[in-house]
Amino acid sequence: MGELVDVVREGAVARVVMHRGGNNAIAPDLTEELEAAFSELGADPGCRVVVLQSAYERYFSVGADLTGVGGLDRSAPDAEERIVEMVRRTARGFQAVASCPRPVIARINGHALGGGCELALCCDYRVMVEDGRSRIGQTEVGLGIMPGGGGTQRLVRLLGRAKALPLLYEGTRLGGREAEAIGLVWRAVAPEELDRTVDELAGRLAKAATLAIALIKDAVDRGQDLPLGEALEIEARNFARAALSEDAVTGVVAFFQKTQPEFKGR
Repeated sequence: MGELVDVVREGAVARVVMHRGGNNAIAPDLTEELEAAFSELGADPGCRVVVLQSAYERYFSVGADLTGVGGLDRSAPDAEERIVEMVRRTARGFQAVASCPRPVIARINGHALGGGCELALCCDYRVMVEDGRSRIGQTEVGLGIMPGGGGTQRLVRLLGRAKALPLLYEGTRLGGREAEAIGLVWRAVAPEELDRTVDELAGRLAKAATLAIALIKDAVDRGQDLPLGEALEIEARNFARAALSEDAVTGVVAFFQKTQPEFKGR
């Protein structure tokens, strides 16, 4: 699809494969291609699940490409605004992943550090290898900086303040099992089980009522920071949309007939 991101279709499952510079360092060129890929897949009714993965054996993503930050003129009067705009560009690409109406699985086959962890946090499922080497974490503080791709917001929402703040303050690097134990990843598996686990999950989701899943995702994302009454109104509206869908008819008929429904995602 692009110079740094390939999209490989396997029926209803799309694989978005990153291949930037040997380690998928996060930079505007990569995030812009991710934004384009996820926007296109989110609008494609034939795509029912997306797997985000790396083309490289040892790295999911090592985090920000620091050459951009290191080359900034800190004495320039607009230095702060230039950095803010750079962060906003990254945020737009990451948000396209987070808001994709399809279930998104991160296949974490190696290090996911700093911005790489932030990118994984944009996905609905994180399946990580446990190989004794690979680590995940928000490591920016060790460089004297802080997360700028959503880490201070998404990690706290995922784990809660009490668990997230020590990870952010100390730049902790977790192995797969450690990350699974605190809920940072959905599953940590041995290297030989990684593809099977991801493929089985993608297969289950591809057969699910993906329109209902999209509406669930929307209700959670829009409602999580609202007063309960407003959030419940979003849920009610989305429930109505789901109830009026073809998939709802399919599901109800299959329930009464005691058969497996074949959802179409509409």
